[in-house]
Amino acid sequence: MTSVYPKSSSGRARPSPVISDAGDGDADDKRARILGAAQRLFLRYGVKRTSIDDVAREAAIAKGTVYLYYESKNDLFAAVYERLCSDILSTARQTLHQEKPLTERLVDFLDSYIGHMHRLVAHSPHVAELTESKEALVTTVYASFDLQMKGLIRTALNESGITRKGAADMLLAAALGALRTADIAENPYRARLAALVETLVLGLQAKRKVSA
Repeated sequence: MTSVYPKSSSGRARPSPVISDAGDGDADDKRARILGAAQRLFLRYGVKRTSIDDVAREAAIAKGTVYLYYESKNDLFAAVYERLCSDILSTARQTLHQEKPLTERLVDFLDSYIGHMHRLVAHSPHVAELTESKEALVTTVYASFDLQMKGLIRTALNESGITRKGAADMLLAAALGALRTADIAENPYRARLAALVETLVLGLQAKRKVSA
């Protein structure tokens, strides 16, 4: 594995796991620094080229301290992936609570969920390394993330009176389909997505009225 930083003169691959970091802040602060540093390096250089030494230097923290929180780079990788999912989930949840018409909120939500991530992947192949991992821990995190995101869509639809089974999946399919038809840059993608979402919502609302 090639480090993005020069190796230390000792050439050791792994530090002693017990290193004192008194005065460096509390545990939450250290964990946040480690995760922030790892995320920046993973996105910039890729997971394979980033070592624990690199993360420690980027976080300005002792390498042994990293191992106090994460037993291996795989564990750190999973934590970074979970953090990315958590950030997207938080942003997506906020979009659905905006004071906007349903169609506009759904477009914002679907763009933050699908469009934004695909744009990141398009601009950096290292993002794909994070999002396409087959690691068991990451797969578990994604499964939970995906369920929560779909749950948010269903809740927004239900609150608007749209209770048709499969409606959330229709919207997700539309968001993915809009990616494959043309430019995925934000403005053209959102324009195509808005047209699809508006058509779907109108159809679902009409179906609701007929069924009522």
